[in-house]
Amino acid sequence: MKIKLVFVVLISLVCVLGSFAQDSNSKKPAKMFIINGEEVTQEYAFSLDTKRIKQMNMGVSGEAKEALIKKYGERVNESSVVVFDLYTDEEMKTVKRITPEEAVAINKKNADERAKKIKESTLINPGDMAPDFVVDMLDGQKIKLKDLKGKVVLLNFWATWCAPCMKELYEFPDKIIKPFASNNFVLLPVSRGEQEDVVRKRMEKLKTKGIVFNAGLDPNQDIYKQYATDFIPRNFLIDQNGRVVYTSIGYSEEKLNELAKKIDELLKVSEK
Repeated sequence: MKIKLVFVVLISLVCVLGSFAQDSNSKKPAKMFIINGEEVTQEYAFSLDTKRIKQMNMGVSGEAKEALIKKYGERVNESSVVVFDLYTDEEMKTVKRITPEEAVAINKKNADERAKKIKESTLINPGDMAPDFVVDMLDGQKIKLKDLKGKVVLLNFWATWCAPCMKELYEFPDKIIKPFASNNFVLLPVSRGEQEDVVRKRMEKLKTKGIVFNAGLDPNQDIYKQYATDFIPRNFLIDQNGRVVYTSIGYSEEKLNELAKKIDELLKVSEK
């Protein structure tokens, strides 16, 4: 996720990085802050003059991730990585200063554009029947969505490089898995666009932190592209009849709590 507006960067930084509260059952991912290719402390990252922030990436993948692993080792895979690019002193001379009023207008425009992109990228909405698929799981199972009819299914799309995805996965045991440990509920987390070895390695790391669940593989995004064209994490809550009843995009505590509430409501309906 790339955020270029200063005020949006600041808000995102506080929301994503400022709330890693510990719980008794699972360890939260470590945090790494990379500025212009060099690791810095959290204190230094939070002390940045936001005017100097050119861009912030929440999560890193591909060649950039490989370069970080080569430089800093496997803890890159075990951490929530946030990468900053800063304006140089010369670039700062040409950066346009904006008034608070202009910032509000820019942020509103940016939010509207993002909402439009999310809407355009969303292929399945509440009320639609969930497209059927077969997914290969890490434990060797093949799960066909149609075979889960009669159960409540939470289809979650994520990736190992996606910081908000990992934040959400760390909350799943206490917010989703344990409260709804029932034969009538299935959590189906599907890794989007990643090879089995990458996903397996991350799941093994998660197990050491008390995060244990099966994961599906969608290396070519064949499943994901039936539901959306962009943006993760994405959740599709599917009822007992195979119909999508709730969706969420991105991570926040509020969204996860609402998701848990919807699951609870569906399960209670099936008990009547």
